[in-house]
Amino acid sequence: MLTLLMVLVFTLILLFVFYLVNFLMGIKDLNKNKISAFECGFVSVGKIQNSFSIHFFIMMLMFVIFDLEIVMFLGVLVSDMSSFISFLLMFLFIFVGFYMEWWYGKLIWVI
Repeated sequence: MLTLLMVLVFTLILLFVFYLVNFLMGIKDLNKNKISAFECGFVSVGKIQNSFSIHFFIMMLMFVIFDLEIVMFLGVLVSDMSSFISFLLMFLFIFVGFYMEWWYGKLIWVI
């Protein structure tokens, strides 16, 4: 029991020493770019009207949705024949959704 307590105390002391050395040796560069918030590459100082394109957001949503559907397709590969109808319905929903996005012109990349 005493050995376990000594190991715990030694670990906490070593953790504190490493944290202190890291803090003291760290470079303190306090210029404006270093301490400002990072907003995905957009400059956070200036006009707010300069926002990103909605088409970029729609393309990102399509990627996430289709990525999740690919994962669902992989589950069908190891299933039995009774899930074939579910596979066809899922594929139909994907195809109809993609067609609707094409029909409404959301697949055109315009900035």
